[in-house]
Amino acid sequence: MLEEIKEKVQSEFGFQSEPYDTNMLLIHGNREKIKDLLEFLKRSGFNYPHTVSVVDWTPKGKDFEVNYIIENIQEKKFVIVRVTLPENDLTVPSVCDIFPSLQPHEREAWEMFGVEFVGNPRLEVMLLPEWAEGTFPLRKSYDFKKHRKEKK
Repeated sequence: MLEEIKEKVQSEFGFQSEPYDTNMLLIHGNREKIKDLLEFLKRSGFNYPHTVSVVDWTPKGKDFEVNYIIENIQEKKFVIVRVTLPENDLTVPSVCDIFPSLQPHEREAWEMFGVEFVGNPRLEVMLLPEWAEGTFPLRKSYDFKKHRKEKK
């Protein structure tokens, strides 16, 4: 099944993919086609979204990655879609219209890393105090000392 998905993703989208584990496929996508790719995966039976996560590789001279983990529950197969974003343009289309349950995951990624999910209707502070909006505490460049309270 994953081999068929790999071939279709290559032929229809031009994306490279590789086995990630015995029941996982890693697809290297891009933001321009992310919605089309996730719609295709949903039609192909990958209809259980687990999460959207962000990785900050900037200290290693790389960019940010947005990872979508989607499962086909009947087959017990997973697809990870990885989209690389440059540090100076952290925008990607929202997919919460395709997978509504990913809406809070996009919100958290926006709040913690500053990745803007264009089209998400609720990009607003969810976890941090309001004074911390725009500080992006999970970025590697975040200065914890700057926001630490003095000990008494």
